[in-house]
Amino acid sequence: MFLGIDIGNTSTMIGLYPDDSILPEKTLRYRTNKKGDVTDLINCISMSLRNMGDYKAISAEITGIAFSSVVPEINAVYNFIGKKLFNVDPFEIKHNSKFSIGINYRDIRKLGIDRIVNTVAAHHEYGDGCVVIDIGTAATFDVLNHSGTFDGGLISPGIGTTIKALAESASNLPEIVFGKPDLLVALDTENAIKSGFYYGWISLIEGVVRKIEKIYNRDYKVVLTGGFAEKIAPGIEREIILDPLLTMKGIRYIYNNK
Repeated sequence: MFLGIDIGNTSTMIGLYPDDSILPEKTLRYRTNKKGDVTDLINCISMSLRNMGDYKAISAEITGIAFSSVVPEINAVYNFIGKKLFNVDPFEIKHNSKFSIGINYRDIRKLGIDRIVNTVAAHHEYGDGCVVIDIGTAATFDVLNHSGTFDGGLISPGIGTTIKALAESASNLPEIVFGKPDLLVALDTENAIKSGFYYGWISLIEGVVRKIEKIYNRDYKVVLTGGFAEKIAPGIEREIILDPLLTMKGIRYIYNNK
């Protein structure tokens, strides 16, 4: 059995995979604690595995571990915990790991590992010529060109990040729950904010993809993932591929190719 871990700025996803599977059969999320020590993280991982089944049986069957992280300050703790809990040396996906795609970036050391992992997954799952959009704490738009190379991208603040920032900065504007409003042109303040975020994000996604296709003069597949992907996907008026587990697939592909 294989254990994959996707450590994000806001939350961490842990997944259990059968030995021969790219797709985890069970996943759970817990909040990322950027100041977490060994004890904290052992508790998070142990509780997650207990929620998946018989902890002792699962622990005994784990023969491989890999993790992708955008929180480098806790990577050493995850490396230690893998050995301590499962007697397995975790594979930490790094910028010098072996990837099945080319990377065109001025300084790869400053490129988020999650962006590489997502693009590798898209390459294997959907072929080249993709715009990979991950809507998390930040929203990333990454181009996998038709030659199989990561060719740069865009970063903007994520949906949850901007909703919270607006409520904190404007005294009379409440913090809303992201979702489709009753009307596009709203008749109350809460739905006006919901409409601005919902349709604003749809327009951002559709508009950025159109501009990318214009620059390259080619059509691109759109692969959508991240915490808000399932909420926003139905409103996008073009064909998209919704893949909430894209990062988890990428972790396994890279581990298999190491």
